[in-house]
Amino acid sequence: MNHTHLPCDEQLVAYLDGELDADQRRVIADQIHAHPAVAARLEVLRCADMPFKDAFDSVLDQAPTDRLQAMLNALPPAAVPALSRRRFLAVAAGFAVAGVVADRLFLAWPHGEPGQGWRASVAEYMALYTPQTLDNLSADPAAHLAQLSAVGTQLGLPLSPAAVALPGAEFRRAQSLDYDGVIIGQLTYLDPRHGPLALCITANKRAPATFATEQRRGMNVVYWASASHAFMLIGRNPFEDLQIMASSVERSLPA
Repeated sequence: MNHTHLPCDEQLVAYLDGELDADQRRVIADQIHAHPAVAARLEVLRCADMPFKDAFDSVLDQAPTDRLQAMLNALPPAAVPALSRRRFLAVAAGFAVAGVVADRLFLAWPHGEPGQGWRASVAEYMALYTPQTLDNLSADPAAHLAQLSAVGTQLGLPLSPAAVALPGAEFRRAQSLDYDGVIIGQLTYLDPRHGPLALCITANKRAPATFATEQRRGMNVVYWASASHAFMLIGRNPFEDLQIMASSVERSLPA
């Protein structure tokens, strides 16, 4: 372990759970004594009433635990440490800082109930998002332009800030996800009234050409398709607001 880098939450949780070897424990102990911030963070993780615990309790209750456990059971026993509640919460707290990690994990889960498809998978991890999830994302217009360009190239669909602007919401990030080998472009936004929302785009999965609506994981969804791509807009905004946003995107993007 590099002495010049402060330990992350996962390392601190491993320290608390006694999962580090003697050298690693010594390094962490030295950093705890040398850095008050590390000591304070360790104490937060040690406490049963962690600040993020309440926020994730409802998510844990809704999480597909049977499927997660089946995935763990399918792996060699020595390859996966026990997934304690404290470790799960620490990982979940890390997701709030690095949303892309959460995206990769939750799209790797078996994909919802039969016939539910990619919209179900997107809803499962979008339900974890809070406004704080997006706090550390870059607000640099040049970075946003580069992200949109990269995602658009992968999708075969030109994307620009003007074309994907949503009324009343601030664009925060564009990234590519993988669903069963199919690329999904995820564009994330923050609405000051209703919180995070996402516009997801993939190759046409026989979505309806006109707007259709549904609810998943307590979130509202509007979805539609062009001749070549399927679109999904998901958030906690009222359906009427989402349909206005979806109409704006449909008019702006190439057919």
